[in-house]
Amino acid sequence: MDSKDYKKFYLIREDVLPESVVKTLMIKDALKNDPTLSIFEAVKQFDLSRSAFYKYRDTIFPVDEKMENTKEFTLILYVNDIIGMLAEVLNKLSALNLSVLTIHQSIPMDNRATITVSLDAKGTNLEIDDVIASLQTIDYVSKVELISMTI
Repeated sequence: MDSKDYKKFYLIREDVLPESVVKTLMIKDALKNDPTLSIFEAVKQFDLSRSAFYKYRDTIFPVDEKMENTKEFTLILYVNDIIGMLAEVLNKLSALNLSVLTIHQSIPMDNRATITVSLDAKGTNLEIDDVIASLQTIDYVSKVELISMTI
């Protein structure tokens, strides 16, 4: 494979993206939601040049948009070492209609552990952000991160 043909992909939080990239995403969403809207009108509405829009439009997309067909992803949860913690996480995942593909719980150190779960979300219309937000509501879960996904 020629290295010029290979493109790396990155997951990056929206708050660190340049303004022109964020506006491109907003324009793409507006165009998707209103088929009568022209690109000229959309870029004018969001105060972005057409050249900037064309530069980014085929290179940036929301994670959930690319998950429409596969819906498989892996999360890592940082938790306190509390009896029943894994069961509570699994109960929450079941309530969200998520199927667990793989699961790993680390050996606790200093009363902290990690739980890594690979999930199949075909049984739900939830977006990744919704799943993460729901898992963060569990007592003694300090952080939840997306670490991989199938695209």
